[in-house]
Amino acid sequence: MKVGIVGYGNMGRAFALGLSSSVGRENILIYEVNEVKSKEAVEDGFATAQNLYFLAKNSEILLIAVKPKDVKGVLQEIKSELKDKIVVSVAAGLELSFYEDILGKKAKLVRLMPNINVLVRRGTIAFTHNGNLLEEEVENLVRVFSTCGSIYQLSESLFDSFTALAGSSPAFVFSFIDALALAGVREGFSYEEALSIVLDTITGSAELIRVMGGNPNEWSVRVSSPGGTTIEGLAYLERKGFKGTVMRCVEKTTEKARKLKG
Repeated sequence: MKVGIVGYGNMGRAFALGLSSSVGRENILIYEVNEVKSKEAVEDGFATAQNLYFLAKNSEILLIAVKPKDVKGVLQEIKSELKDKIVVSVAAGLELSFYEDILGKKAKLVRLMPNINVLVRRGTIAFTHNGNLLEEEVENLVRVFSTCGSIYQLSESLFDSFTALAGSSPAFVFSFIDALALAGVREGFSYEEALSIVLDTITGSAELIRVMGGNPNEWSVRVSSPGGTTIEGLAYLERKGFKGTVMRCVEKTTEKARKLKG
């Protein structure tokens, strides 16, 4: 499978490195106008194309990883070479209909919504397509892109909510991690030591639920001894509306995503 990637910024590079595990570096071709980033692609072991036409002509799958404002120009330049290709986009906010308006209703189109964790191949990635792909093509794409993270096949109508729940939420998690680490500093730890403790605790807690199953609330109950320290802390969080605040945060983020989409 030959994969062409337009753009070698954070996401383009992350996907290139992730996909190299499933299709091989020799089957990935990069196009990047920025000379520094293009050189970085070569240093990472990828071949680069001198122009978009060459990239499209020599790819079976074309991954669009440029800024949303640049997508239209890219597609218009090479649309004559995309008739039998699968076009995959990670550009935020651009719906499948946008691509159909440029490439036609018969084009094979896939839209991905990844989060920043793709950088460490632990991304959470929404996946949808316009119905023109064969079942085996969808299965193959899911298999290939799974090397970059967890794939969730969703209706496009859920993408705005997914943006809040998975795309923006790493920032919320980072903020929570920082708050816990600062709390550790207040209690006498160095920031570095507190951060390490918090990271180990959070990753371990997530893995416990993933492996053991169950509802997170059930595990909170199991950790909380009657009249103990943990329930005291949980009670304070509830008095401050912790869960409701998080839910409202996701709701507001979803609303913003919809407004930006227009």
